[in-house]
Amino acid sequence: MNRRFAALLFGIAAICTATAASAGNLESLRGHAVTDASDEAMNKATLAVPGGFGVAWEEQPPMIPHPVDKYSIDLRQNGCLKCHSPATFETAKAPRVADSHFLDRDGNRLDHLAPRRYFCTQCHAPQTGAIPLVDNVFDGR
Repeated sequence: MNRRFAALLFGIAAICTATAASAGNLESLRGHAVTDASDEAMNKATLAVPGGFGVAWEEQPPMIPHPVDKYSIDLRQNGCLKCHSPATFETAKAPRVADSHFLDRDGNRLDHLAPRRYFCTQCHAPQTGAIPLVDNVFDGR
């Protein structure tokens, strides 16, 4: 039992030493060093396609065409609603929250955002200017 434990500890130590030695040389799949500041996709979301990406199916959540890393979405506030709520979308010149976001799970219309639709980034992802890792030939027609 003690030999197995000692062998396990030795193996873990060897892996940790090898990982620490090569940590400065880690590269992403895009060919940049993981800590390379020139890889803007790691640091900042940018508009990838002017006007946004098309959707593959009718009910697909659209992507977010702007950075959201400083937005606060928690039980007390939702930063997205500052521009996208029914009361503010016109002055902000932003798309209004879809009517489907005001329906509960039984299809009843609510006068407020449905709790299951409150956390926007659960379904909507920000676009980035990242170079694709693989070619995508998907055609949603």
